[in-house]
Amino acid sequence: MLRELTIRNVAVIDELTVTFVPGLNVLTGETGAGKSILIDALQLVLGARGSDALLRSGAEEAMVEAAFEADRGSRALDILEAEGIGVEPGEFLVLRRQLFRDGRTKAYANGRLTSATTLRALAECLVDIHGQHPGQPLLEPGRHRELLDAYAGTSEDARAYRERFAQWQALRREREALLLAERERAQRQDLLEFQRREIEAARLTSGEEEALAAEQAILNNHERLFSAVEQAYLALEESDEAVLERLAAIAARVREAAAIDRRLREVLEALETGGVHLGEAARGLRDYRGRIEFDPQRLDAIETRLHEIGTLKRKYGGSVAEVLDHLERVRRDLANLERSEARLAEVDTALAETQRDLVGRAERLSVARRRAAPKLQEAILTEIRELGMARAAFEVRVTPAPPGEAGLGPHGKDEAEFLISPNPGEELKPLHKIGSGGELSRTMLAIRVILAAADQTPTLVFDEVDAGIGGGTAEIVGRKLVAVSRQHQVLCVTHLPQIACFADHHVTVAKRTVRDRTQTTVQLLEGAERAQELARMLGGPSRSTTPLQHATELLEAAIRLKKRMKLSSV
Repeated sequence: MLRELTIRNVAVIDELTVTFVPGLNVLTGETGAGKSILIDALQLVLGARGSDALLRSGAEEAMVEAAFEADRGSRALDILEAEGIGVEPGEFLVLRRQLFRDGRTKAYANGRLTSATTLRALAECLVDIHGQHPGQPLLEPGRHRELLDAYAGTSEDARAYRERFAQWQALRREREALLLAERERAQRQDLLEFQRREIEAARLTSGEEEALAAEQAILNNHERLFSAVEQAYLALEESDEAVLERLAAIAARVREAAAIDRRLREVLEALETGGVHLGEAARGLRDYRGRIEFDPQRLDAIETRLHEIGTLKRKYGGSVAEVLDHLERVRRDLANLERSEARLAEVDTALAETQRDLVGRAERLSVARRRAAPKLQEAILTEIRELGMARAAFEVRVTPAPPGEAGLGPHGKDEAEFLISPNPGEELKPLHKIGSGGELSRTMLAIRVILAAADQTPTLVFDEVDAGIGGGTAEIVGRKLVAVSRQHQVLCVTHLPQIACFADHHVTVAKRTVRDRTQTTVQLLEGAERAQELARMLGGPSRSTTPLQHATELLEAAIRLKKRMKLSSV
């Protein structure tokens, strides 16, 4: 659920933070105070398209941050985990969106840079906003089918069907792959056999190429090697002024001195040790010189082998390891081709079995959906009429899904869609075509009341739910909001005290002028402040006896009603 919303430099908002609680959260305030701006800001942080029109005048950057509590097992956490973003137990899920003057935006989840697409995916798991706002999931027909399944008690059956349908599609794809033309398969097999024989005949081994290249370098440079080693050896041991002989003379002089001054013993030891090492080096050079020989046949053999290896690398990979990997893939592909005929028979059997199972599952789902649709339709229509649309018509329409292979679709054989006619004489039409934000919000509220337990979205936002209704209907709307708030966190923007009186958490939004700049502020109302705000909403001075008394009565009646509703739900 949403716990905190921080907004900076959005429209007339300089900077503010508003907190929310479980239950019914109500936002009130005079027209133009900025209540709808809070909803716009919430939509922005949930991935809605940004516009520089939202930026506060004179600001180069706007920022909105929303902190949510997300239960373990929430789909939102799965989405973040897939992006490598973790949320520790007890930690808030914090979404942030920045909007710049040039129209660019940046999105963050728990401090990690992410995309607006990810924010929108998270929004579907966290918040539904109802009113004249784009991108409401409950307007999508696919969501209607899910809600009908929830009402019919077939959600688990629908999930099992989808999994089985995915298996069926995978089998169909495998069958198509197996049904390659026999000629194509033979050509493929011939090619793979040629590659296998060519690579296996080369008998490649790891490290061979490097060893051959090193040996080739020695053979190509044998004269330079001999000359360098010969000169070094002569300088050490066999020249007129051989290094070893001169070093021995030096050591003899130092030995005489060390017999007099013991402090020179370390110098003497260093000279003697150096002589030993140089002697070993001289013997090593002499032995190496004796082994140097040029073998043109060996050089030809090496160059032929390196050319063979290079040819295979150009054809099958950039290294010997990649050529060997290619050989393993060729062997697997050949084995698969050899097994393909037997596998085709297995797949045909599995396909037939899966298809029979799917047809049965789809038929059972369809029967349950068509049986439940009229009952759901009547239940929602009753709620809609109680919410001030007494002459509305509503239909849960179940129609055949577009025919697929074997008459099966990804969700069964049905589509479901909610249709409404808010006023007599109008034809039934999809929910997204309702022109009135108030009618749409109340329709959504009616659906939520009936399906509150079935829907998993933690936070529901109702904007304009009170548009075009009076006090009697407003009280009913308030009671319905309380009912929904037992299953979900609810945020409601309202102008009517008959709704606001039911709030568990009442925030008022106001405008003030600071240094000739308009600013929006928020304030949590408690105790007498709530009665004063309701009195203002009733149309009289907040300290006038009659409106204030009426406001107090509304609050007391709301408390009694909420207690009764709580007891009746136990």
